[in-house]
Amino acid sequence: MTGSTEPGGQATHAGIVRIQSWQVRGMRQRCPARFAVDVRPAVAHAKAGADVGRTRSASALSALHAVLDLIEFDQLSGDAAIRRWTEKSDPDPTLARWAAQAVRAIQEAEPKIAATRPDTPVLEPVSRSWGRQRLNAEDVYEEAVVGRRYEADGIRELRLLSTNSVAGAARERTDDAEIAFLVGVTAGARPILGGRWDHQRRFSLGRFTAPERIRVVEVGCADGSIDVRFDGSPAEALRLYEDEAAGPLAELLADDSYRPGYDCAKCLLVESCPGVPSVPGLLGVTGDTRRTWSVTSGREHQKCPDRYRFGEMFLPRERAAEDSDGTRRGRAVHSWIAQRHDRRPIQACRASDVPASSETWSAGWAGRDGIEARLGVQMIGDHALVCPLAGLAGDTVRTEHLVVAFDPVANAVIVAKTDLLYRDDHGWVLREIKTARSPETGDLLTKYPQLALAVLLSEAGVLAEEGAPLRVELEELTGSGPVLATLDVSSDAVLAAARRAVNRLAGPMFTMETSGPNPGKACADCGFVRWCPAARKTAA
Repeated sequence: MTGSTEPGGQATHAGIVRIQSWQVRGMRQRCPARFAVDVRPAVAHAKAGADVGRTRSASALSALHAVLDLIEFDQLSGDAAIRRWTEKSDPDPTLARWAAQAVRAIQEAEPKIAATRPDTPVLEPVSRSWGRQRLNAEDVYEEAVVGRRYEADGIRELRLLSTNSVAGAARERTDDAEIAFLVGVTAGARPILGGRWDHQRRFSLGRFTAPERIRVVEVGCADGSIDVRFDGSPAEALRLYEDEAAGPLAELLADDSYRPGYDCAKCLLVESCPGVPSVPGLLGVTGDTRRTWSVTSGREHQKCPDRYRFGEMFLPRERAAEDSDGTRRGRAVHSWIAQRHDRRPIQACRASDVPASSETWSAGWAGRDGIEARLGVQMIGDHALVCPLAGLAGDTVRTEHLVVAFDPVANAVIVAKTDLLYRDDHGWVLREIKTARSPETGDLLTKYPQLALAVLLSEAGVLAEEGAPLRVELEELTGSGPVLATLDVSSDAVLAAARRAVNRLAGPMFTMETSGPNPGKACADCGFVRWCPAARKTAA
């Protein structure tokens, strides 16, 4: 462990470095600057004390773990545990309904898990977390694993819960580096004594009992599915840690760069982060609670405030119910064009850059009649007529470019993913690409709030390195051909219209003028209907 400097100049090399397994998830995409603070409890504690407005909301899995603790350590039945937890914590009825179903799924998974380790004793739940520790001249380096823990007769088993299924091609899967971290730490771990972990005191560890076998099993709370991710000796576990986790973790700890993304609202550095420009008044609202806002979340809240809230709780959702034929076609067209724009060297799209077989390309998303697939192929071919990439260099084209800004007045992190950002002879241009059966004839900024947000971000000078405004374009691929429109971001009328469109979408979420469920039409394409009491009453 080498020393580092906390963003802002404060030395953080002395003290505790504490890494939990969930922090290793997606290491290569994590922001190094945020990671440096998150794994240093004393620094994180000091900054959290000054950041009183951060969002803290219940999540599906944290609720489920509370119920499972009652089952495993208080010896309650599943139904009794749900009742006890409900009486004690007064949870959202939707969360309670999901937790009850998840408990049943986990109980169904028990015999499946046992069948993967025949001729072994019944494993007992472990209440103490597992962790390990090493000391050097600069830091106390600690690692801890998170998950349901079980052991008996030399076997240590971790169970990782997923709100969805862990079976089939579309399953959620814990990344290999996290699995490697889990098994490596478990192989050498001791029980962590005491209750609440202190930000100033290192772990107090119990006696080490060497395990003979390490197992990691993923469990799907949607259907009781299981996936054994590791089953091996401690030596194999430690070797996997060195091969898959140690290197990326060391690189992340040594890095001091900033990598803005979707989780910036949870970061203690966001208000002073050089990678996140501050744009006071961007949303035209005031807010106390720190949150993330995007056009997608604004639309979600607009349809139904509870639908947005359920997403924030990480409840499982039925994505297929949320997608219309047009949505699936638009996503497929967008993905195809983005892949062509990613080619190096840069090439303008050609009319021949269409799927060789519409049937093969559309398998899995298009209807049997093939109408949406044929329309999608036509749209891809039509894009070649207006593709702007001819003659551009590789460093002047960015696809799926993520833009993150902070509005201190709204206390919100704004996240936008631009379809295409490119620079021509006249400067930077942001282009949004949309698909529709027919051209939009109404107010473009209201129909496509992404354009309105792009206009405001452009006017604030955060989209181009030079800080100058840029052009904003809309490319509509329709059944009657492509339509290209350019917005004059220097126009007072356009700016005013953009502010109204963004404020109209953002306002209700921050002012809470509307809250609670909005049953009815919004239920038709909602992925949370199964859990929502209001939706069930409407259906009845």
